[in-house]
Amino acid sequence: MSQAVTNQRARSLALSRVSPALNLAAPSVSFQSAGRLLVMGPEHRVRLACASLDSVREKVGLITEAMPETLLPEMEAAAELVPELDLYRLPLLNIEGYLGRFQVQVQVKEQVAPLARLAFDSDYFDTVLDLGATPALPMILKPAGYFAPESEAAYQTALAEIPALKGGFEKPRYFQVQTDLCAHSGSELTGCTRCLDLCPADAIRSRDGRIEVDNHLCHGAGGCATACPTGAIRYGYPQPQLLLERLQGLIEQYRAAGGVDPCLLIHDAAQGREQVAAVLGSLAGHWLPLEVEEAGSAGLEVWLSALALGVGEVALLTPASVPASIRATLEEQSGLANALVEALGLSTPVRLIDSLEQWVPSEAPKRTSLAPMAQLDAKGDKRSQVLAALEHLQQQAQVVPAPLALPAGAPFGGVLLDQSGCTLCGACAGICPTAALKSYGDQPRLSFTEADCVQCGLCVQACPEQVLQLQPRYLFDASRSRAPQVLKEEQPFCCIRCDKPFATASAIERVLEKLAGHSMFDEAGLRRLKMCADCRVVDMMQADPGGDLFDYARGGVAAKTAQEAEQ
Repeated sequence: MSQAVTNQRARSLALSRVSPALNLAAPSVSFQSAGRLLVMGPEHRVRLACASLDSVREKVGLITEAMPETLLPEMEAAAELVPELDLYRLPLLNIEGYLGRFQVQVQVKEQVAPLARLAFDSDYFDTVLDLGATPALPMILKPAGYFAPESEAAYQTALAEIPALKGGFEKPRYFQVQTDLCAHSGSELTGCTRCLDLCPADAIRSRDGRIEVDNHLCHGAGGCATACPTGAIRYGYPQPQLLLERLQGLIEQYRAAGGVDPCLLIHDAAQGREQVAAVLGSLAGHWLPLEVEEAGSAGLEVWLSALALGVGEVALLTPASVPASIRATLEEQSGLANALVEALGLSTPVRLIDSLEQWVPSEAPKRTSLAPMAQLDAKGDKRSQVLAALEHLQQQAQVVPAPLALPAGAPFGGVLLDQSGCTLCGACAGICPTAALKSYGDQPRLSFTEADCVQCGLCVQACPEQVLQLQPRYLFDASRSRAPQVLKEEQPFCCIRCDKPFATASAIERVLEKLAGHSMFDEAGLRRLKMCADCRVVDMMQADPGGDLFDYARGGVAAKTAQEAEQ
């Protein structure tokens, strides 16, 4: 039996023996719809649509734009219709929400009014059919229950689906959010915004400095989880652990059945499943399909873990339905993965494919001498999984490349510190969300662990002296990247009264330099700056300021002397 036939048989056995990565009790999001419909757009299109939706009993029209000046056949058809329809000609101010809870604000005599209250004595519309030239909701992935058809086929599909959207509905809760891992903000400063920048459903918001996902708006496209450098947002359908366990099980079973040199084809459930099933029989046996809910949900931790398990190539099926922002993220992340493994002397292993029809898969698998990783840490966090995979690949390649420069925005890197300007105030360490930067209390020292840095930039913004700079790169030497490196250290400055360390010499020197000659600080006042907080209070009380608070701040001597002279 040839190896190609053995690979085909090994793949079939592996697929039959390894369970799909499905949550047995996945959390869900609920919708409740009473079927109240709002149709928006020019009057002729509103009337025609409402006539076609005769089975929807509660519906109103909102005229949001004028009809074309040129008489169209559909306008003539609409003129012949006299349906029982409530039409409103009111300026649209705002619309937001989702199936069962669309809030529509209009202007009534210079006042803001909820249209659903005017029409149905209700707070919400349940569904919206937007027939305007430009959709009122601009996001790429529209909310459930909102239809803005751009073609006749999409219009007919909307007319067919709207009557059925009445009752209770559920969809998966796609994401898990761990705010304690998030690098978005701190101390009212903004750091990482990767998830906010790319969400095609506008389902992610920053509220009071915390990232929140509106699960009713979320479509589960997955790009936010792929882009998140810390794993604060992780795809939950399926759970990351289940997906990585299936990945490892698939490869192990394939090898146990005699298969060699596996390659991985990742595809989504909606379109990719049928496409892959159609070509699987003719696809070379070393190609193992791995299904994910959405193409955008598989990122660095999946691709690099597959390579660490001995996969020679990863192909990710990204159909045309993938939103542009998600595709751009996948291209950026796959480019990063390829740059990292190419620096280790390996050939480009990760690529995106638009369609299986145009894809020319390798008939002969890429042979690799790298020993596969014995066991993935499927329960670990995303960051540790990525680093573990890269460290395994580096150990197998038996090289330690020079640090690889990366483009700005990459989730790996160091920081550059101008030691002459740093006062070791600890502001950068206090705001660092991953504790990559650390200060040590009474010990004037600042250390940095590069493996933990996600390049969020919060430290740069928080530094009062502006002496920090990000350095996007990947440091392959794990002994250096994982160990804290001292950026600056100096002897503590001790109180001149009690000898207790309370600051750094550079900090005290900087303050004295800035306040020298200031009208509020004479010699005694400047001397107090060299004392700890407790001794400063004691010294001021002993000086007895009298009634002059300004003299008190300067040192308290002049006021007391003047008072004694009068007596």
